[in-house]
Amino acid sequence: MSLEHLSIRGFRNLASVDLEPSSGINWLFGDNGAGKTSVLEAIYLLARGRSFRSAQIGAVIGHSAERLMVVGHLMSSPDREGVVMGVERDESGWRGRVAGADCSRISEFAARLPVVLLEPDSHRLISDGPHMRRQYLDWLLFHVEPNYLPVWQRYQKMLRQRNAALKTGASDQLLDALDAPLVAAGEIINEMRAERTHELSVATESLNDTLGLRLPGAIQMVYRKGHAAELSLSEALAASRQKDQESGFTRAGPHRADLVLRFDGYPAAQESSRGQQKLLATLLLLAKWQFLAEQPEHPPVLLLDDPVSELDQAHLRQVIAWLEAQQKQVWVTSTEPTERPVKMFHVEQGEIRSVV
Repeated sequence: MSLEHLSIRGFRNLASVDLEPSSGINWLFGDNGAGKTSVLEAIYLLARGRSFRSAQIGAVIGHSAERLMVVGHLMSSPDREGVVMGVERDESGWRGRVAGADCSRISEFAARLPVVLLEPDSHRLISDGPHMRRQYLDWLLFHVEPNYLPVWQRYQKMLRQRNAALKTGASDQLLDALDAPLVAAGEIINEMRAERTHELSVATESLNDTLGLRLPGAIQMVYRKGHAAELSLSEALAASRQKDQESGFTRAGPHRADLVLRFDGYPAAQESSRGQQKLLATLLLLAKWQFLAEQPEHPPVLLLDDPVSELDQAHLRQVIAWLEAQQKQVWVTSTEPTERPVKMFHVEQGEIRSVV
């Protein structure tokens, strides 16, 4: 859902910030180090409860502040009332409020304010291990499948219990009892992920036809279960039990799955340059944003940090023109202003002013 007002306090080098953004593209420009990315980081923290730049909250809190605070007023519409949500964080933890009530569930913030982030490290979605791509799929499913989160949580709980049992040398009888609910949840996860992968593959191909990104070949996207394709999860767990008992952890299951990406049948991570990986990551993240935008209840916000580092000028013009046509809220950072008809904010030494 779009933000109609954003307040930021005690956040890195930013002064007290109060912005009234557009429901379309918001362009933050200024010198490097001025604080542009910190605005995107604050929005991300409001939605996800954490920074995408640092695992240590102390690095995010401003030097002269004891805590940070981010408050967002979500835009109302004819069929939906606006909501105010806020997060306060210090070294001892975090506190949140949604619609005037205390809230301790990050999932509620994430559900009300879906965000898709495209930033200079986004190529890791392609180059890094399966964890990044599982996370990509899981966040998509969280927003489009109401039952996904409880199933995923149940699977994670049973996986922890099974691994603990393996480490303590539990009997086969106990492992049999633990496997049944693990398999039930795991099969649902695999089914949901595989179905959405197919839909996402179609959406990605269609979007690339629209944007015309110069990729090295046709994109193939396949969901690979975390075990041999010819086996059910139950059969895979039974086949690997002895090795699981020796190693003390579960080798098969959705927690080992991957979203396999190829160009013309060749692995994208191994057969493409860094620039091509950035283009593919851009395409995947924009396709995800477009996919989420089809959910009418909580339209997503796109955070586009320093796209010049991801895209050449021709590709950037194509992407920005396409984003303008989507009529959804987008935040872009750049060292330069733009001549396009978007709302612009100048960021200088932590101060932000709207440019008419």
